[in-house]
Amino acid sequence: MTAPSPFRLDGKVAVITGSTRGIGLATARLMAQAGARLVISSRKADRCAEICAQLQAEGAEAIAVACHVAREEDRVKLIEETLARYGRVDILVANAAINPSFDPLLELSPDVWQKVLDTNLGAVWHLARLVYPSMSASGAGTIVMLSSIAGTLGVPNSGIYAVSKAAGNHLARQLAVEWGPAGIRVNVVAPGTTRTDMIRSLMSQAGAEQQAIESTALRRLGEPEDVAAAVLFLASDAARHVTGQILVVDGGQTLS
Repeated sequence: MTAPSPFRLDGKVAVITGSTRGIGLATARLMAQAGARLVISSRKADRCAEICAQLQAEGAEAIAVACHVAREEDRVKLIEETLARYGRVDILVANAAINPSFDPLLELSPDVWQKVLDTNLGAVWHLARLVYPSMSASGAGTIVMLSSIAGTLGVPNSGIYAVSKAAGNHLARQLAVEWGPAGIRVNVVAPGTTRTDMIRSLMSQAGAEQQAIESTALRRLGEPEDVAAAVLFLASDAARHVTGQILVVDGGQTLS
């Protein structure tokens, strides 16, 4: 008899923020293929419903819950509706993030500083606290935060985004230490330059894409599916003894 794959997520409930495009959507598709029950979430209700319907047509079990992660009432609604439908939360993928400014820190407005920290850092902490009761009650759970290589290096034009991701990296470590006794694992995936809407404006600058490719050992940009595979690994029992770690998925971009 063949043993079940440790990469399967059969019956597990996965809440994925920012899951209507890019890395979040690729993660949702891959987790659905692995047997997870999905909660599709982003700011726009119509887009959530559209993606949810697509995934259901592909055979996924999924619900759509619109959520602006920087709003407390939306975060509470997201988890309450998940629990009302599925009765549990096994996996939280904290993917939603913003990067509204490429300004150097000296020129950054205090309003943008606060907005980015509230969304990219504060919202993750709040969501983690909201799923803790369900995960701790079952004695197991996993949180995967999406970061960036900008959170581990000094990167020009990354400013407050890099600061928020660096802080998120340590948030994961701290939660891993504090929540490990409850059976909850917390890890980070840090992509390199990946083809998503977030980097479109940067890559549109003359020579930027070619420079990124030439600085990467594998000589190509990342695709959302490359990052999604790492998220699936960390969310699955294949990583059952992995917590508090930052898994870099950058094609070797940080090697040089």
